[in-house]
Amino acid sequence: MALNFSIANCVAWAPGLETKQDWQLWQSGEKSLADELTLPKLASIPAMQRRRLSPFAKVALHCALEASGDHQADIPLVFSSRHGDLHRTTSLIENIAAAEDLSPTQFGLSVHNAAAGLFSIFTGNRAPISAVSGGQTSFMQGFLDSVAKMHANKLPRILYVFCDLQVPECYRPYVSDDDDIAIGLLLEPAKDDSHSFNLEYKQSEGQALSDCQALSFMDFILSSNHHMQANVHQQNWHVSRLN
Repeated sequence: MALNFSIANCVAWAPGLETKQDWQLWQSGEKSLADELTLPKLASIPAMQRRRLSPFAKVALHCALEASGDHQADIPLVFSSRHGDLHRTTSLIENIAAAEDLSPTQFGLSVHNAAAGLFSIFTGNRAPISAVSGGQTSFMQGFLDSVAKMHANKLPRILYVFCDLQVPECYRPYVSDDDDIAIGLLLEPAKDDSHSFNLEYKQSEGQALSDCQALSFMDFILSSNHHMQANVHQQNWHVSRLN
């Protein structure tokens, strides 16, 4: 069964790609990903709180705050990440290995739903929030969860945020698809315009691993293509334009 939806707002952040114009130039082949990731300013968050945020949290919160716009205080949120804030978690693991005391604050900010919780705190949002991790399919799993929740609960809108940064050096031999990218999507029920899409999931056999799903999705929505397909092992995802 296909689920339809509309994208009311899309905000993305990657190395060298920080504005809508940057992303349009990237999609047309006129700009490439940079070597280093710069961080958003997050001017709306008080400096005392901003200093405690990791690069992962800063990028995720930027996309969440910018994409949600005027709906920050009451919008349901689905947050997805394959690895979460792995740099912070790795630091805690190293502390344990060295028999050092753990910081309760660092531990609290390392859990998988920490970025979603911070969004709730900063905006006063008490709407339902969930955090998803689905391995190599984390982007599409979170996307499906968002659209399905919107349909099942007849929501006027839902916020979907995906974020993953390159894993620490010690994990890189084990991770092949490792990109710095965060995306915030303000999703609404499908409308009769060019911003409406269908999402469909199918099981398949023997499918090869596709490129970074989040980058492939950005390439698709910025283009005039009518279909996007993402294959991961036995999972086959289709996104298509309604018009």
